[in-house]
Amino acid sequence: MEEFDIEALLSSNEKTLIRLLETYAYTNHVVLYVVDNSGDLKSSIFGNTAHGDTFSELVEMKNFNEIAENSVDYNLAYADASIRISSIGQIIGKICCVHPRLDTKSVEDNNLLVAQLQEHCDFLKRMIQSISRILIDNHGISSLMIKYPIEVNDIIDELNDDDNNALQQLKKLSTSNDAIISAIEYIDENLDKHLTLDQVSSKVFLSDYYFSKLFKRETKLSFSVYLNARKVQKAMIILKQTGHSISEVSDELGFTRISYFSQTFKKYTGYTPSEFRNEDYLEI
Repeated sequence: MEEFDIEALLSSNEKTLIRLLETYAYTNHVVLYVVDNSGDLKSSIFGNTAHGDTFSELVEMKNFNEIAENSVDYNLAYADASIRISSIGQIIGKICCVHPRLDTKSVEDNNLLVAQLQEHCDFLKRMIQSISRILIDNHGISSLMIKYPIEVNDIIDELNDDDNNALQQLKKLSTSNDAIISAIEYIDENLDKHLTLDQVSSKVFLSDYYFSKLFKRETKLSFSVYLNARKVQKAMIILKQTGHSISEVSDELGFTRISYFSQTFKKYTGYTPSEFRNEDYLEI
């Protein structure tokens, strides 16, 4: 598997992007930084951070999702913009801008400050994407990609997913991650298709490597287990509420073989589709 190296991008061509970001921060009196999709800092913090204690925790922080989610608690106005590399169709991280909140009771003044920071982020996003496009066109993308070996532990984690508990996990599923919410919505709208990890990750502009780890972290289920569980969950409803044949239900949910559908259904529920349909006491 491969992942785009955002740090290599920032440092490439004699650190062109780093120098531009640093100059921009001081010229426009903002503090800015770049994080990857996990919220880990991938650049220096550019700009004047000598505002008393306002930025003291920021400089020491390892993961910056906390700032994005709780900026008011840190007395900071915050904005960000996602950076997308068009040649691979992936979002690789975010450019973030922060500024001490104004010492005023006016909510409108601080909202205006956030809007101004958003304008900075949108401009910087376009700048980074444009320079990235030029660098990739001139030098290729191979030097900006990290290759990860397939880890045995990752395979074991997927094998250890408890299929019997997957349906219960769906009931408790909760996430605030926008990419995973979009992925789940896409899956739910396309349960009739044969979906793959690569297809869904591309829909949310993430690498399959990062998306796989993020999906497991947010849902507590691997992508394949979640997908099968949702198909089985929908099959349960169809079997109880319609007269569709087992073969028709299999086709409706994108299974290529009825035998595989029946096998998957029993793996997740403990019953064959026919047994489930005929047992009146079983509830959905």
